[in-house]
Amino acid sequence: MYLNSKQLIFLTFPFIVSALVYFFSTEIISNAHYIFPAYEKYSNKDLDAKTGTYLQIEAEIKKYQNIEEKIVQRKNEAKWAAENLFNEKSQDYKPILNKQVESKQHAHTVQALFPENKTAIIDDLIVKEGDVVYGDVIVKIERNRVQLKTKKGLKWLALFQ
Repeated sequence: MYLNSKQLIFLTFPFIVSALVYFFSTEIISNAHYIFPAYEKYSNKDLDAKTGTYLQIEAEIKKYQNIEEKIVQRKNEAKWAAENLFNEKSQDYKPILNKQVESKQHAHTVQALFPENKTAIIDDLIVKEGDVVYGDVIVKIERNRVQLKTKKGLKWLALFQ
């Protein structure tokens, strides 16, 4: 049984085409936009630009994750400080309830706030709502600020002022 020329061509054609594609694959891919116009939108330049954008987004995500981890760490440190400050040293806490410490105009400094306990550290003194510091009454202690009642009226002190 012999093959005629037509049958031989059909039999060897796939092997010849695959060998040509293998040897000229880089040229075929680089010139594919001439053959397939839709291929242009997937060119190397666009791919490089998209990869660069993806890497920038990835870097931003890592940066925000680091910030979130630092926030959690600081909250845990603040919680630890509050627990140790108020549990272990509770006998050292001497409220200033309705006592005048110095009756003069004073610029207060808020050093720490513990809104869960309605407690703050102002001018190196541990105070609660209702305490008097330098003639000013602590009215309200919130998450980021303290309200004082001074001779001139109500005044808010921020934590990082």
